[in-house]
Amino acid sequence: MFGFGKKIEKDPKKALDNADKAINSGVSGFLTKTFMGQDFVDQTNASLNMAKNYTDTGNLAQTGMGGTAEVLSIADTGALINYNPVVKMKLNITPQFGPAFQADVETAVSKIAIPRVGDKINIKYNPANTSQVLII
Repeated sequence: MFGFGKKIEKDPKKALDNADKAINSGVSGFLTKTFMGQDFVDQTNASLNMAKNYTDTGNLAQTGMGGTAEVLSIADTGALINYNPVVKMKLNITPQFGPAFQADVETAVSKIAIPRVGDKINIKYNPANTSQVLII
């Protein structure tokens, strides 16, 4: 009833899906909307979506295609992940193999090494979804 004795979910994607269900459906979703308000639910959903995107790009360190990117523009979103800022960047990506292309990316960057316009950075990206970029 209260979650005592429940198995703790170790897979981050499943844990995020469970949190999404708890906030948006069933009795807990109804109570959350009633007592916390729709603004709280909207902010929580935005955070969950950001976390889902971040976990999707997490495996790019092993599976992503390598390349370099030139920062064409950068803007702060106001969000933080582990106290690191999340930024929107327009990148001119030069992959190791194939032609260069541009991508709009939203990603967390180190607060002590925030890229600037004109900087060249090493990246890994998902060739199936070029908006998934990991700065390495």
